[in-house]
Amino acid sequence: MKLFLFSILVTLTSFSFAQVKDSTFVYYHHAIDVLDKDFVKKYNYLKPKVLKVYPYALYAADVLDQVENDLESIKRRRKRNKHCKDSYKDLRSEFKYAMLDLYISEGKILMSLVSRETGRTVYEIVKKYRGAKDAMVFNLMGKMFEQDIKSAYVKKDNYVIEYIIREIESGKLKMDAPKLVSKTDFKAEEARIKKLRKKNKERAKENKKRTKAIKKTKRKADKLNH
Repeated sequence: MKLFLFSILVTLTSFSFAQVKDSTFVYYHHAIDVLDKDFVKKYNYLKPKVLKVYPYALYAADVLDQVENDLESIKRRRKRNKHCKDSYKDLRSEFKYAMLDLYISEGKILMSLVSRETGRTVYEIVKKYRGAKDAMVFNLMGKMFEQDIKSAYVKKDNYVIEYIIREIESGKLKMDAPKLVSKTDFKAEEARIKKLRKKNKERAKENKKRTKAIKKTKRKADKLNH
């Protein structure tokens, strides 16, 4: 049987006592959320990721709505294609490096949330606005990075994410503001991480050499003692 954790949502002002004839006290309080251990684990893992990428999903949905509205007034096919292409370029230039800054796990959640907010998979969106050829390329690239852009969002399969979004909508949780990363900032951060990795690698190499030297000295000492 699963271990249950009780998240008690009671404040000092949320309950009151009333005395009845037999001196029994009754009190009233807010509902108590009963969360099992597995739920809490998933919640703690997903919460920071959802708070980080959900604003991008909302923004993507807004952009898509705007594009759809604009296309209604554009009759000529060439102009419609140009408008889609320009909108795509604007979106890419604005968020390209922010997307590159995401971890794979965050990218997966973003794909799911875009599907949730738009009612379409990322593959369907790309196919409609960039063509089947580009959609196929995006799909192959997605698979390389462990992301299925054909995957549709199913609420019942993402109950923890739904719980987090309800907390956002109720004001209990605050989303991160969409982070715009310039090419210069991205390159600088990339160089910093590369330098840090090199430093850690060198440190690990030195530690390995030191450990090896200590073991060698110990073996010599053991031989002398015997």
